[in-house]
Amino acid sequence: MGMTIRELVSGDRDAVREALAECRAFNPEEIRVALEMVDAGIEGHYSLPAVEIAGKVRGYACIGKAPLTARTWYVYWICVHPSAQGAGLGRRLQSHLEEFVLKSGGDRVVLETSGRPDYSRTRQFYRRAGFSEVGRIPDFYKPGDDCVVFCKVLDAKRNGSESTDRQSGTSEI
Repeated sequence: MGMTIRELVSGDRDAVREALAECRAFNPEEIRVALEMVDAGIEGHYSLPAVEIAGKVRGYACIGKAPLTARTWYVYWICVHPSAQGAGLGRRLQSHLEEFVLKSGGDRVVLETSGRPDYSRTRQFYRRAGFSEVGRIPDFYKPGDDCVVFCKVLDAKRNGSESTDRQSGTSEI
């Protein structure tokens, strides 16, 4: 299956909304905020790498440089449409994010996620990707829903498996 990683454009917003809703991990307020961040990213405030398969966006991420830091980037969202889950899109998107951060002068990636039991698969995904749990704030989102903070220090010598077309900003995987 041919996958391309490219930046989201405004025409991708409906595909992103569909992925966010169909994965059933996010409530309506979270979807609203994610779409606001997509809009801000399209305006240049965040990077929005997306995985496209057969002309349709099947996953995306939203990342940005952490304010007031020298080399830290923050992952705000990663979402893969349920129809494409289990095919390695999340892992390839994560790898792309790390290469982007390294090329942008960063050396670490931070993210937070829910501590609820239904997020155990998400936390396992990040652990397998080399992230370490570095903190937990009890009852952060609501009673019984901790904020779990993960961090990964990147290795600048790491060799990626993708080739990037610097003119178009796309990657073939």
